[in-house]
Amino acid sequence: MIKVGIAGARGYTGRELIRYLLRHPEVKITSLWAHEIKPQGEIFSDLCPEFKGLLDIKIRPFSPSEVKNLDVVFLALPHTVSMKFVPKIIEKVNLVIDLSGDYRLKSPNVYKKWYKVTHSDCKNLRTAVYGLPEINREKIRNARLIANPGCYPSGIILGLYPLVREKLIANVSIIVDSKSGVSGAGRKKDIALLFAEVNEDVRPYKINDHQHIPEILQVLGIKSQKKFSFIPQVVPLTRGIINMIYIFFPSRFSEDIFSIYKNCYKDEPLIRIYGKQEIPQLKNVLHTSFCDLGYFNWLNERTFLIISCVDNLGKGAAGQAVHNMNIALGLEETLGLL
Repeated sequence: MIKVGIAGARGYTGRELIRYLLRHPEVKITSLWAHEIKPQGEIFSDLCPEFKGLLDIKIRPFSPSEVKNLDVVFLALPHTVSMKFVPKIIEKVNLVIDLSGDYRLKSPNVYKKWYKVTHSDCKNLRTAVYGLPEINREKIRNARLIANPGCYPSGIILGLYPLVREKLIANVSIIVDSKSGVSGAGRKKDIALLFAEVNEDVRPYKINDHQHIPEILQVLGIKSQKKFSFIPQVVPLTRGIINMIYIFFPSRFSEDIFSIYKNCYKDEPLIRIYGKQEIPQLKNVLHTSFCDLGYFNWLNERTFLIISCVDNLGKGAAGQAVHNMNIALGLEETLGLL
């Protein structure tokens, strides 16, 4: 069995990761860590009762010395925290998968600009593999450190990648209108995330200033933000992200964009392509690791629309992390996911 440890196990992403791994036939969860835990540890299922009878082990404060008997460590930690621990554990385990933003951006300067801190582990930043399987599968197979993609970038990149591969977005402008459930902000004390603040509202935030923008541009090879705009919004849902991707071409062309997507993703087990004018629904990806893509249609003579849906805790985080683990360890890709 593959022995696994999870840091940040009490958060939304950590708990979702545990749900996936408990049904994985090749995995045994042996270590759980979190902040604000008594030094002697506490029983995880007492703190998270949904796991009573399923995972009645102790959860402790994170200690790098505890990873030596593990095969895989998942870091479901806040941004800027993982880079403090990765150098201490990377040589002790076969695989580290970081679900924060600490190892996604290849440039330390870009990281500092968007995350407001200096990156302290440039050595591992250089070798980390960006873990979007549909694009980076071969590199993932040989990775020791995987940077799991952000929740917004997962759906947006997959929504645009086939056009990038066909070199069709060199001279276009792109606007992405995204709506996310509240769990995308993480499990933390924040007045803005209270039910009474979020309910019956749609709240745009960080308009064209979100830390996921450089990640999207980097992976898609878009050199400048001048022609890419991103409007994230919080909606009164627990989970899920729907992205409305508007692509403004110089003029309409006859090439069949729908066929490009069908061909690009025809062998991908976790991408579902809807019809040319079929609208994917957010509820159909909740609690799954699927990315649903649909409504490949011209709105007018120069504007093309693609809709992508993901679960921010599934394909946008925990499910994708398990997919990455399966690939890196040579397992069947969808084990524990379907």
